[in-house]
Amino acid sequence: MTAAAVPGTGALTAHLVRRGLATSADDLDVRTLAGGVSNDVVAVRGPGLDVVVKQALGRLRVAEEWLADPARIDTEGRALRLAGQLLPGAVPAVLDLSDGYLVIERAPDSWRTWKEDLLAGDADPSVAEQLGHALGMWQRSTAGRADVTRDFDDVTAFTQLRVDPFHRTVAERHPDLAGVIGRTVEDMAASRVCLVHGDYTPKNVLVDPSGGQPWVIDWEVAHVGDPTFDPAWTVGHLLLKSIHRPDTAVAYSAAASAFLAGLDAELAGAVRIAADQLTRQTGCLLLARVDGKSPADYLTDDQRRTTRDLARRLLTDPPATITDSWELLA
Repeated sequence: MTAAAVPGTGALTAHLVRRGLATSADDLDVRTLAGGVSNDVVAVRGPGLDVVVKQALGRLRVAEEWLADPARIDTEGRALRLAGQLLPGAVPAVLDLSDGYLVIERAPDSWRTWKEDLLAGDADPSVAEQLGHALGMWQRSTAGRADVTRDFDDVTAFTQLRVDPFHRTVAERHPDLAGVIGRTVEDMAASRVCLVHGDYTPKNVLVDPSGGQPWVIDWEVAHVGDPTFDPAWTVGHLLLKSIHRPDTAVAYSAAASAFLAGLDAELAGAVRIAADQLTRQTGCLLLARVDGKSPADYLTDDQRRTTRDLARRLLTDPPATITDSWELLA
C-alpha cells in the first residue's frame, strides 16, 4: 500500500501512547496511505506496533462541497468488530476506538486492493466468489436481529455519503429519471432487513496474493437496510471495469456471476434479493459515477457516455437479470 511521510502528527502519536498502544511517540513512523477521500488514513509503525489509524473528515476531498458527520468513525469501528466476530479473518482487527481515532490491524505490504487487480485486467472469479459468500454470511447472520438493528439503526452517514451525493444528486441532474430514482430510494428506506456495508466495492477489498480470505474495509456508513445495495455496488463496479476495458469484459462478467452465486448460496433463501431493485440500484450507481459528486476518474469521455446510456437503460428498460447487462455492452 502506497504511503508518504506525514508532518505534524503529534496529537495522533500522543493518543497512541496515551492508549497504551505505543511506549514513545519518538519511535513511531507515521505515513499517509493513498486513497483517503472521506478520512485521514495513516500507517503507523514502531516497536511492537504496525497499524492503520483513521480519522473521519467533516468535508470530503472532492471537487464539489460534500459534508458528513465525523462521528461515523464510531460506526465503522463497531461494524468492523461485528463483522470480525461473524466471519473471523474477513476484516482487520480493531485494536482501539476512542477520541475520534480508529486503530486497526494493517495488511501486509504484499496485499493490494481488488480495484488494482481489476484495472489491470485480472478478474479472479475466486476472489469474487469469496466476497459473495462473505456478504451473504453477514446478511444472513444479521437479518432480523434486534440488537443489530438497535446498534446500526442510524442512517445519517449513509444518507450524507451515499443517498444524497449519489441517488439524489443524479435525480436532480436527470429530471426525467427522478421518478424511478425516487422509487429506488423509497424502497431502500423501507427495507430495513440486515447489516449493509454501504461501499462494498473493489477499492475496499484487500487481496491476499497467496489466495487467503480477502479483507473488506471501510465500514463507515454501515447500517441496517436494503440487502440489494451492496451487491449492486459490486456488480456495478464490475460493469464500470467492463466499459473501461472491453477486452476483459467476459472476465468481469464471469466475476459478477461468481460473486452473485456465492451470495445466493450463502443466503439460502434467508434474505431475499429483489431482482428489480438490484437492477435499479446498479443503474443509480453507474449514473452517479459519471454524473454524481464522485465520478470515476479512469473513464474516458466516450466511456462516460456508454456508462450513462447503460445506466439509463437499467433504470427505464431493465434486462431480465442484472448479469444480462453485459449483453447490452456487446
